[in-house]
Amino acid sequence: MQKRLACIDDIPVLVELRKRLLIEEGASPPTSDIDGRFAEGFAAAIADGSFVGWVVEAGGGIVATGGACFYSLLPSFANPSGKVAYIANMYVKPEYRRKGLATELLGMALEEARRRGCEIARLHSSEHAKSIYVKAGFTDSGGYMALKI
Repeated sequence: MQKRLACIDDIPVLVELRKRLLIEEGASPPTSDIDGRFAEGFAAAIADGSFVGWVVEAGGGIVATGGACFYSLLPSFANPSGKVAYIANMYVKPEYRRKGLATELLGMALEEARRRGCEIARLHSSEHAKSIYVKAGFTDSGGYMALKI
């Protein structure tokens, strides 16, 4: 299995895996074609650096993805820089789960967050993935999970 940064050429697969992720988390499938809007969102965020993602390739295709969106809030006592990493788009195809891929992708996202000077990482988690984040040190903070980094 090969891990690498996601690029513009990966957007169609990123969109497909994001839709699978949202549906598995309980969202109703869209009634209209939303792929274009998802693709535009990925393209803009990759281009301006507000999203950095990674993919895992195996068997001739992408089998897992994960990344982080970066943004700033006003500084606070808990986060003097105001810089935040929002862990996003973490998805592993079912047949590749329980092989440590999500943990590796999370580690890559957290390392990028540290490199960018983020002091807080946040995320929303499905129930079945929560244990991955708890093992990494995230705690439940009223609707989302957070980690001081």
